[in-house]
Amino acid sequence: MKKRLAILTILFMLAAVMLAACADPKLTAIEILQQRYNDIATAKTIKQEITITQGNFTQYESTVTYTKTESGYNVTGSEKRLNDANAEQMYSVTQVNEQVSSASEAKPTIKLDESYFEEGYRLTETGLAATVKAEYVKEVFGTTDEDLKAPTNNLTVEMDVTDEHLATMRIGYVSDGSNVTIVLTMSY
Repeated sequence: MKKRLAILTILFMLAAVMLAACADPKLTAIEILQQRYNDIATAKTIKQEITITQGNFTQYESTVTYTKTESGYNVTGSEKRLNDANAEQMYSVTQVNEQVSSASEAKPTIKLDESYFEEGYRLTETGLAATVKAEYVKEVFGTTDEDLKAPTNNLTVEMDVTDEHLATMRIGYVSDGSNVTIVLTMSY
């Protein structure tokens, strides 16, 4: 009887180990990073900073914070836009204070695949630093020719993971002679 019980126990343990191995497939580093990116929706706050410059001249600046609520997000911050030459003020500043149901505006669509990056990219358990190949910009950001109003060059993506969460993401590129920088900072 004891022998039978020991054999059954060993069989159950082997079955449990095999089920656990099948249920937990190993993800690649890029799949884990994509998963971390998709988990941004669990962040308590998402700070989005956008800057567009040409040389030392700022054309546009936006700092907006998405704060999670029970029904969506409170969005607060400001936008600063360069006015045309005839305006009395050099810039127009608009305060942002609204509520939205999702943070989709703060979190651009992104699809990560190592084949999309130029050689020399850095991918580790703590993040990514890569330049996107020109022919894959639309795939990475899920955009179309219609979405891209001006050519996009030298697109870089940097992602930093802290405590198994995506903490910061930085996107930079050149568009029609202007340098565009988008920085997302998340707290969980």
